[in-house]
Amino acid sequence: MGSLQDALLNTGLANEEQARKKPRKPTGKGGKPGSGNGPNKGPKQARGGAGRGKGGPKSGKPAGAKAPNRKERKQQSDLERAYAGRIRAEKAEKEREKQARVADQEARRKRNLELDRLVEGKALNVADAELPRYFEHIGRIRRVLCTPEQREKINGGELGVVSLRGGYLIVEPEVLEAYKAIAPDLVPDLAGKEPDAPEDDDYPPVPDDVTW
Repeated sequence: MGSLQDALLNTGLANEEQARKKPRKPTGKGGKPGSGNGPNKGPKQARGGAGRGKGGPKSGKPAGAKAPNRKERKQQSDLERAYAGRIRAEKAEKEREKQARVADQEARRKRNLELDRLVEGKALNVADAELPRYFEHIGRIRRVLCTPEQREKINGGELGVVSLRGGYLIVEPEVLEAYKAIAPDLVPDLAGKEPDAPEDDDYPPVPDDVTW
């Protein structure tokens, strides 16, 4: 079988010069090579424009951002757990302190009620007593007002003084001992020399020439 050029020459459709010319390559739509539907459009070109904006591919992270590696993620997780554990510990400590305060207040309330019953009707304080008897208690100079006879008995150990709800009561020795068994911190020590009156006290000191 002869070539295409030979066939054209034999039929007279082309002369020898025309037969020697190379056939033209097929063109795309519109006669322009490389157009949208022509063979020059490859898969890479078709995929390249899909899903991209003017500035190229977009993502949620800034350009150049590096995702944390496994070690960094573990360190961050450890820090978060440590912080959460610290918060829980502080909260538990505050709750323990609160419960301790509530328990202490309740214990004091019950003790005061017991002391109230113990001294009920047994306090010897006189309403119109004017003579102060000074003593030291809970780091300060305190006083209880008494009669001259009561002061003499207090100094001789025949009467005692106890503290209740911020005030001081004069009581018999047996009441004093029962009171001390429940609340020793509320029983001032009257032994030793009587302290001087504090400067802000509104009662004058006892004169030296007073006899008891």
